[in-house]
Amino acid sequence: MLTQDQNTLLVQTGPDTPMGRLFRRYWIPALLAEELPEPDCAPVRVKLLGEQLIAFRDTQGRLGLLDEFCSHRTASLYFGRNEDCGLRCAYHGWKYDVEGNCVDMPSEPEDSKFKSRIKQKAYPCVERGGVIWTYMGPPELKPELPELEWAMLGDGHRFVSKRLQETNYLQAMEGGIDSSHVSFAHRFNLDDDPMHSGTEGNKYLKADTRPKFEVAESNGGLVIGARRNASEEEYYWRITQWIMPWYTIIPPFGTHNPLGGHAWVP
Repeated sequence: MLTQDQNTLLVQTGPDTPMGRLFRRYWIPALLAEELPEPDCAPVRVKLLGEQLIAFRDTQGRLGLLDEFCSHRTASLYFGRNEDCGLRCAYHGWKYDVEGNCVDMPSEPEDSKFKSRIKQKAYPCVERGGVIWTYMGPPELKPELPELEWAMLGDGHRFVSKRLQETNYLQAMEGGIDSSHVSFAHRFNLDDDPMHSGTEGNKYLKADTRPKFEVAESNGGLVIGARRNASEEEYYWRITQWIMPWYTIIPPFGTHNPLGGHAWVP
């Protein structure tokens, strides 16, 4: 259990918060690549770490992630036109490239150089593993691209999906590494779930509701073992990984080979 001050420290992720600064040191899964399926497609709203942003794929296929609100009159760029290598605001036509440079101001005199002074907040993006990743931290501290195993596999060897869960990320992540709750929250659908059905482990999860936890540190996070009684001479172990800053990996059940996991992105 956390105190109110500890909870506030851990769950606030805006730009000027301790956790916000930490999370901005990592490449962040921002959206699915399929949400920006082709050049000049419709822009997409993205909210990350308390910031309201707009993602788009320009005419050349380059990815951009900009502050949602135009630097001019704060109209939402969600309603802008994605055209000719830039996102154009629908209000006065100010146009931004993927780096946030203002490349056109149709409402200004032709000889005006004002556009060269305007910079919309922008974050670099990379597509890998069916996901568009962004880095929101100081450019000089940008790390190598993520090499999580699923992100390095070919399209035919992974399935990636996205959902919105209306909790804070810490509540969700804690549930992802908590084997104890499975005995209660999931006990009535374990036998019907295609990923769990027909596995011997189900009976241990239902029978022993008091798993013993053992935790070991790893180079990138924690390895968490939950031990249940299987017989007088055997234990049933389930091993879960937690990887900085918000990844959890769920062990497979029985002969079901797929390995599942989550990225709990605030």
